[in-house]
Amino acid sequence: MKRIIVCVMLLLCAVPAFAAPPLRIYVAEFNAVGVQAKDDTRAVLQSLLASRLSGDKLLAVATAAEAEVMISGTYISIGKQYNIDAVAKTAAGQTVTRTYVQGEGGQEALFSAIPKLAEKLANDLGNQLGAGTIARIAVTPTATAIAPKTVTSDILRSGVVDKPVGDLQLVPQGDIVKPQAFYRGAPKKGEIKRLDGMFNVLALGGVDANGKRLLFMAQDRAVQLIREGESRPITGFSLGPNDKILAIDYLDASSNGQFKLFVTVVKGGEVASQIWELKNNRLVKLAEDIPYFFRSIALAGGSLKLYAQEQGRKADRYYGDVYEVMVEGKKIVKKTKIPMPRFGNIYSFNQLKNTGGELLTVVYHDENYLIVYDKEQKELWRSSDAFGGSELFYKVEDDAMINPTTDKYRWFFMNQRILVTSKQEVLVGKNDGFWVLGNARMYKRGAVYSLYWNGAALEEVWRTKDTQNYMPDFAFDEAKSELLLLQLAQREDVLMRTKGASALQIKKVE
Repeated sequence: MKRIIVCVMLLLCAVPAFAAPPLRIYVAEFNAVGVQAKDDTRAVLQSLLASRLSGDKLLAVATAAEAEVMISGTYISIGKQYNIDAVAKTAAGQTVTRTYVQGEGGQEALFSAIPKLAEKLANDLGNQLGAGTIARIAVTPTATAIAPKTVTSDILRSGVVDKPVGDLQLVPQGDIVKPQAFYRGAPKKGEIKRLDGMFNVLALGGVDANGKRLLFMAQDRAVQLIREGESRPITGFSLGPNDKILAIDYLDASSNGQFKLFVTVVKGGEVASQIWELKNNRLVKLAEDIPYFFRSIALAGGSLKLYAQEQGRKADRYYGDVYEVMVEGKKIVKKTKIPMPRFGNIYSFNQLKNTGGELLTVVYHDENYLIVYDKEQKELWRSSDAFGGSELFYKVEDDAMINPTTDKYRWFFMNQRILVTSKQEVLVGKNDGFWVLGNARMYKRGAVYSLYWNGAALEEVWRTKDTQNYMPDFAFDEAKSELLLLQLAQREDVLMRTKGASALQIKKVE
């Protein structure tokens, strides 16, 4: 009995040691020297290191004010050589530890270097924490927050400023991003549907006899026609192992009033697009190996038309001008030329009208910033935030890439659509994620933003809540005022045990 009492007393004495809270750390944005996409690199390094450090003994927090130890660092790249230094300091500014990692391989080597740096930091901090050399700071209790008004919509809008209450000056409620109220029931029919396979692109295909939307959806080498609210395809087709689908567009681009499906395909690095027609619930191929990129665009919120652009060579992804085109039999006939400003190509632009009715052009910069040009192609405005973002790419073999990158391929990434409504609102997607560095991209959330030209800049009108998954594509049914968001619900397993899954979500824009 005495032995049992002693054991119990020992266990009770040991509890405080195991119950010690983890050390709260804050990882600041890194400095980046000698790298491309500097802002993205800094944010990626910050996110990667914070996620690798979090564990039983260390807890990464969102702000420096919450932290007991702050970690900062510098990433330097010179040629193929890189060096990452990191220093950890207490809130009082006292240095706790310094460490570094260096090696070869350029930016592609960061994903193996960051875990090494995290391991060194974690070991040093853990040892000093165990030795009691780091002064702990107790968590200060925070004041009880005032419960916000319930927001039931998925669309976050700019609103009216509330009146002051006592000594409190409330900020505009519509400018505050709040989560949707928790819903304890099944979603409305057709609001979201899980689909087998990883789909990359989406196109509206009209409606059936019952008024249900028909949707064309494509994976890398397959296209399916799906009825809204269902997961079983009506029809579809597959392509060869060397083919890859970059875009699909469904519209009437001929003189006979027949809608056709335009499938932009690359085959062995060369654009070889196809045209299909829906007949008796079957897709029939009309033409193939067409040397054009296709895209349907409603310029300035007008009628939907088909545009085409030729493929460039090696480093030049696109060649020549963008043309409005028509289909005559199996021939592509060029009509109106659309002048492209800098950074503009068939997949990166749209047009809008200002309050005076003059046409402006909005394009994605190479690093995904939005740029607005006037009719003389003079830059008027550039966003401070990056939009767009896609994991969809194709590769072209290029011997010039071997020396600088050790990769014989040049990678070309697609981008999100730019849609313009009849009210001249600009709709753009925006994906964010941890792995967005060079050719390594893995987004984790997405949203659609509605922007309006206020005469000096594109101003946010509304946006959707962030999805909890990568958003490859979206569409807007203006007649029903509904957004269709394509999301990646499950990624393909590296061992091919699962082929992944997608989800189609429908949001009402009220």
